[in-house]
Amino acid sequence: MSFSYDAKDEKGIGTPIHEEVQPVRAVEYELGHTGQGKTTIRTMKPRHIQLIGIGGAIGTGLFVGTGTSLSNAGPLSLVLGYAIYGCLVLATFNAMGEMTSYLPVDGSILVFASRFVDPSYGFAMAWLCFWNNSITVAAEATAIASIIKFWNEDVNSGVWCAVFVVSILMINMWGSRYFGEAEFWFSTFKVLLVFIIMFFTFITMLGGNPQGDRYGFRYWKDPGVMREYLVPGNLGRFLGFWSVFIQAAFAYGGPDMIAMTAGEARYPRRVLPNVFNRVIFRLLFFYIGGTFCIGTLVPYTDPNLTGNGGKGTPPIVIGADRLNVPVLPHIINAIILTSAWSAGCCLTFTASRNLYAAAINGHAPRLFLKSFRGVPINSIIAVVIVSCLSFMTVSDKAISVFTWITNVLGGMWILNLWLQNVLYLRFRAGCDAQGIDRSTFPYRRRGQRLMSWICVVAYGIIFLTNGFKVFMKGRWNIADFLFAYLVLGLFIALFLIHKTWSVLKNGGKWRWLRGEEMDFTAGKKEIDEDEKTYPVVGNSRGARFERWLWG
Repeated sequence: MSFSYDAKDEKGIGTPIHEEVQPVRAVEYELGHTGQGKTTIRTMKPRHIQLIGIGGAIGTGLFVGTGTSLSNAGPLSLVLGYAIYGCLVLATFNAMGEMTSYLPVDGSILVFASRFVDPSYGFAMAWLCFWNNSITVAAEATAIASIIKFWNEDVNSGVWCAVFVVSILMINMWGSRYFGEAEFWFSTFKVLLVFIIMFFTFITMLGGNPQGDRYGFRYWKDPGVMREYLVPGNLGRFLGFWSVFIQAAFAYGGPDMIAMTAGEARYPRRVLPNVFNRVIFRLLFFYIGGTFCIGTLVPYTDPNLTGNGGKGTPPIVIGADRLNVPVLPHIINAIILTSAWSAGCCLTFTASRNLYAAAINGHAPRLFLKSFRGVPINSIIAVVIVSCLSFMTVSDKAISVFTWITNVLGGMWILNLWLQNVLYLRFRAGCDAQGIDRSTFPYRRRGQRLMSWICVVAYGIIFLTNGFKVFMKGRWNIADFLFAYLVLGLFIALFLIHKTWSVLKNGGKWRWLRGEEMDFTAGKKEIDEDEKTYPVVGNSRGARFERWLWG
């Protein structure tokens, strides 16, 4: 049970009261160009947001995708790729945490994109994020149908897609509190699976397996720590490492899901800094620890890592089969099923808030601002409609079209993080121009401007090279090329179309917003007033532990 606190007692500690008694005031303020008052409700608790951040980042990319990376690069490159990329994600979390904690408004970073960079920048970013997240929901539906076939191949895949689509609609439409509660438990299973991988690896490598094989770090020695990829020699080992680095970009995700909870979080200026500060280190622990165990458990030469039509089998299942461990594959597949369901719920939440943010900025019809039980119901319905594209996989004739649709925005996961760091740099330029003192911010990091510049360069290089394989002799593939780079052309096209329309309609010049023109005030006064109503935080041992655990 968690507690909040009423007014301070004479010792300045406060009396604990059950959190459900504490009223949560809905702050009212004008949003963007619409003049529409706030329609969402702040009901998400710290533990909800913490697990949304972790659960949204941990998924099949860790449980399944690492098998292909291990096969291409070897165990050392696998761990190094995830560790180095994790440092870039850490810097991006800090940048987004600073802005979001300062102005925890509905629409979050997509609203900031229009405020601090350019309305056309916000328009293009919002619509690409919405489509990318929505179509990935459809992909998760097909993944769930595929996982269930592990136990039953008789039921048509369309049935499971329908069950998934209806379930995510119900979970998301009933209120952010209920969505947060569902995601908390879904994500708990994900975290449990990571610990299962770690304990299983530790016990079996010491000989605790049916074969009594004390294999230790055998596979780091034979076949080795780094594999040559595509070409022989040191260049091949580097390309193997680089391929892991790129795959990690798709597995980690970014701070979007936490940022998009800002308008629906309780006590956001207290909670969000703690969540941003903690969740990334926990993700680093899970990803680095998980990849280390996977590289220890299975040799990179095992053909099952890239079997099953190139999709691969979860490495832990391969390891269990190699050691003749019974039952575990069923447990793992069951947890991966909940993982895919969790990812679908999270992505539905994020995509619906992407569309809601577009409506706040006047970049989408006002009907997407309509709320039910404090959630943007029409935006959620729009996401669910897009997810119905998953039914195309039922037909052999339509499945290739569906594959192309889902691959169109493949590079968006990398481009989005680049866009976020550009956004932060413009935010800092506005702070400097308007004399805003960062020392008053709820959350900040020294040297963050430099770190974001490093991220802009690093993400730019990753994006430009994420399709490097298609440029090698004899490996050209138009589908892979479009998967890697088409999103950049779409972003530029959306930006130019909106910018041209804006210039023709309103006049003006083709330029970024100047620092002195940026809007740092919309919603801030109301949030400042709301911050004064936050309950006093307790100082008991239990309260301190709870803050450490959830933020």
